[in-house]
Amino acid sequence: MRFRGGFQASLMKGRAAAAIIGLMDKNIVSYRIDASDRIVEASDSWDVFAAENKAPRLTRKEVVGRFLWDFIEGSDTRHLFRLMLSKARASLSSMRIPFRCDSPEARRFMEMEIRPRPDCSIDFVCATLKTEARTPVAFIDPDVDRSNEWRTICSWCKRIKMPGGEWAELEEGIRRLDLFGTKRPPRMSHGICPEDQEMAYREMESAEKAKRKAA
Repeated sequence: MRFRGGFQASLMKGRAAAAIIGLMDKNIVSYRIDASDRIVEASDSWDVFAAENKAPRLTRKEVVGRFLWDFIEGSDTRHLFRLMLSKARASLSSMRIPFRCDSPEARRFMEMEIRPRPDCSIDFVCATLKTEARTPVAFIDPDVDRSNEWRTICSWCKRIKMPGGEWAELEEGIRRLDLFGTKRPPRMSHGICPEDQEMAYREMESAEKAKRKAA
């Protein structure tokens, strides 16, 4: 009986561990690009995340084999990303970037780790740190009809650039621009706010320091 009780306890612990691992897998999306920046692998959780983020067409089948740059909008964002990937490959040092990947119904706080490999491929590991439900925001709904106006949104933190040049949190910016309830929200262009640019350059500087220390 003791053996049976011990076995049952071990089985319960094993199930609990499996449940925790399953939850971690669900909250982590990873993919790999090769030396030419082509996506060559994506984790099993990719399709689930795409569906939750209202991008059901961006399945693994659709993205693997395409270039990373097909999915990064905004010239400023692409430029900063290219600098970071170049620095990561040159230093072989990882970088961590907090970012938001919101859906209309949820705020999704995430962290991306950029892991360079000796063959110049790079692994991206994106972990969901926290999710907050909210009233749906039409401004970031890809399916709504748009007006001919344009507003810039930060690709990473999702703040909106206001007419005076400052960057406001998403809901606050929508309130100040009187966009709640509008049937045709403005179109979105993508950029990088000054705070996130500074953060990226700090990460690149840290990678360079790690390279010098390892030399």
